Amino acid sequence: GVVVGQGYTQPPGSHHAEILALSQAGEAARGAEVYVTLEPCCHYGRTPPCTRVLIAAGVGEVHIATLDANPAVSGRGKSELEEAGIKVYVGEHEAEAEQINEAYTKFITTGTPFVTAKFAISLDGKIATKSGDSRWISGTEARKYVHNLRYTSDAIMAGVNTVLADDPQLTCRCCGGRGG
Repeated sequence: GVVVGQGYTQPPGSHHAEILALSQAGEAARGAEVYVTLEPCCHYGRTPPCTRVLIAAGVGEVHIATLDANPAVSGRGKSELEEAGIKVYVGEHEAEAEQINEAYTKFITTGTPFVTAKFAISLDGKIATKSGDSRWISGTEARKYVHNLRYTSDAIMAGVNTVLADDPQLTCRCCGGRGG
């Protein structure tokens, strides 16, 4: 097959991935196979329902990696597509999709944010040498990993002692990060 359109969901209130991909595809979307990590929405919220746009575009199949845990969608998007005569397949690459959508699913099911905690301590359980002169207690690979965490995070917290002692930048200085 040939990729005729692709997209990813923009910040809340902006276009969903399906809309961007269909916009790129134009008429090539008619009869096409669509692959999504999350079940297309089927309700009016900040944006119109993606299911209606997929139906109007005349797509032939929709492959959904994982159903949406949002009670406003949860299986309804799949059903709406099927009722319109679109073949729907669920579960391809489900584990990967669940990982990609982990923060969203956590928030939609609990109302609380997904939190990642990162700590660096020395072998003796300390965060610096006794003299306080240690520059790094973590290695190069660990620091790269931290920058990747920062890149995928919406907020970063640090303890007051860390801020006072280290004056950390808390930016992402790799990966095209938002802060670096």
